[in-house]
Amino acid sequence: MESTTEVRAGYRTVLRHPIAGRLVAVKAVSEVGDFVGLAALLLLGYQQTGSLLGAAAVYTARALPAILVATLLGGWLDVLPRRPTLVALALAGACALALPALYPAAATALAASAILGAIRAAYAALTTAVVAEAVEPAIQLPYFGVAALINLLAQVGGIAVGSGLTVALGPRVALLADLVSFLVAAAMLGTLPGLSARSRRDRLPPGAGFVLIWQQPTLRVLALLTWATLICSVLPETVATNAPPGWIPVVMASSALGGAVFAAVVGRLRFLERPLNQTRTAAVLGFGLVGGAVVLFCGGHPLLLAGANVVIGAATGWTVGAQATFARLAPVGRMGQIEATMIASNVFLEGVGVLVLSGIAVAAGSDGAGYLVGGVLVLGAAFGAERRLRVSGR
Repeated sequence: MESTTEVRAGYRTVLRHPIAGRLVAVKAVSEVGDFVGLAALLLLGYQQTGSLLGAAAVYTARALPAILVATLLGGWLDVLPRRPTLVALALAGACALALPALYPAAATALAASAILGAIRAAYAALTTAVVAEAVEPAIQLPYFGVAALINLLAQVGGIAVGSGLTVALGPRVALLADLVSFLVAAAMLGTLPGLSARSRRDRLPPGAGFVLIWQQPTLRVLALLTWATLICSVLPETVATNAPPGWIPVVMASSALGGAVFAAVVGRLRFLERPLNQTRTAAVLGFGLVGGAVVLFCGGHPLLLAGANVVIGAATGWTVGAQATFARLAPVGRMGQIEATMIASNVFLEGVGVLVLSGIAVAAGSDGAGYLVGGVLVLGAAFGAERRLRVSGR
């Protein structure tokens, strides 16, 4: 039997691939710029309103446009030519950032955040579609591993740099840095090699992405498990705000640290190729949440909660394998709409999930209640998914 821990195509292979390597380079540039700009917009919203609600509004403003683009306009993503559309989206992002850079105000920060939410949803869906269509299956899994690692590292570094620049020099410098990153990304995407002409496909109606997912048994199972995971995805960072002040940075960063280590090590292995291994890793996520609940109920040391969060962040990395599975099993030429559907549902469930779980924690009088409910939800979804995959021989 072939080992499931064998490296199929390492990260070096991804970086050397003409298309995957270029997309990784673009992602590194754009992700760092995105988080630098996000930090600036959040601080601009706070400074202009004098309230945390101003910063929260800037973040929330991204959600609805992303959902609308992914659902109502998702059908266009598999009709428009890939490379010109990606370039146009990058240029549109630069234009959106010019507004708050020239006229720093709460209103311009909200407008830019909303526009960027729509742009990033479409861009992410199209990028995944390019990988599904133009990158060999053996390279897709390590590509998604690299992409996840870049996202986590850029999140930490970009927010630190963006907030530092904004505090020291004002928001313009950070916003202009993000603007330049969009222009650099557009230039790099303009010479993206190897995208052959595609036959024109009919535009599917809104909501067709859900139908396409539901028609494929494996994608249906993994989608349900993904949604259960996303409901709990930002719970560790949210609960970390109640940690003792000196421990807040450690507890808050621990989940991202676990995710980064997992993506760096496991994302390049064959282990995550099998959907059954994905469900088993998701079960570890559920047990990690239950473990965190025990720590919180017992009033354990914050370091123990940080340890549970490391496990939670690492096990959430099972979604790297799910992305590769979606790219492999999606109907030809329809990955853009399917990915847009997943983005829309993920954005919605992430926001609603943390609100519901936080409400449960408040009602129960302990943050552990949120962890416990989330853990039971993920474990139920993981065991149910594994049972269905075993029946289908996956």
